[in-house]
Amino acid sequence: MIRLALLVLALTVSACAARTPPRPVGAPAADPTAIDAFTKATAGCRGFRSLTGELSLSGRAAGERLRGRVIAGLESGGSVRLEGVAPFGPPIFILAGKGEMATLLLPHEHRVLKDTAVSAVLERLTGLALGADDLRLMVSGCLVDNAVPIEGKRWPGGWQAVTLAPDRVAYLRLLQGQPVVVAADYGPWHLDYSAHLSGYPRVLRVRRLRQGFGAQGREGEAITDVTARVGELEVNTAINPLAFTLEVPADADPMTLDELRSVAPLVPKEP
Repeated sequence: MIRLALLVLALTVSACAARTPPRPVGAPAADPTAIDAFTKATAGCRGFRSLTGELSLSGRAAGERLRGRVIAGLESGGSVRLEGVAPFGPPIFILAGKGEMATLLLPHEHRVLKDTAVSAVLERLTGLALGADDLRLMVSGCLVDNAVPIEGKRWPGGWQAVTLAPDRVAYLRLLQGQPVVVAADYGPWHLDYSAHLSGYPRVLRVRRLRQGFGAQGREGEAITDVTARVGELEVNTAINPLAFTLEVPADADPMTLDELRSVAPLVPKEP
């Protein structure tokens, strides 16, 4: 399954290694300084429009293992270009479109799925019902466009948090004396960030936990657990609008979302 691989730059990930990342525990206290800390930590997100790069992923999603590399271009407004890198020859898949609608081409199989919601395609491919803008905001660590943080909080041990939307919370800690977003709750997804460079994380872990378990749950309770290392990240560079269009070969056979479920270009093949 194509998995979350589609979105950022070069990721080289280890699949099952990391322990469950920490989250603050106990009752928080109000802390207005957390808002200033978030604003400072995400200074590079002001005016954030686009992201390009290559991803290498590993982990588990939708009940299957995931591994692969994807070249990605994402731009605000739901524009997307994702190409699964093959060992040789044309890409394993190409997903391109605008306004959260896209066409998926499988060059090796000569099949195409036209004009479909990005979130629906990614759900079939990866088990993650995420739109193009969700991917852009998750991978970058910016979490929202034009953030207006509210409800600053703090916990013992140096944890702070701000609320960005009804379903979005960013957690911060000081690293080398500077505030850094190290985790977030993004709807049902638990995000953990590390290896920050030039204001952006280079390692992202995405988890979705079984219903009824909190973020501090024991290892093995996540139904989705994908880790990615980000490299060659470029932010706010101009992306040629043609990248978000796709020429479909005349001999490509049409397919449905249900048929797409059986296609798993990023699932490791058994030897």
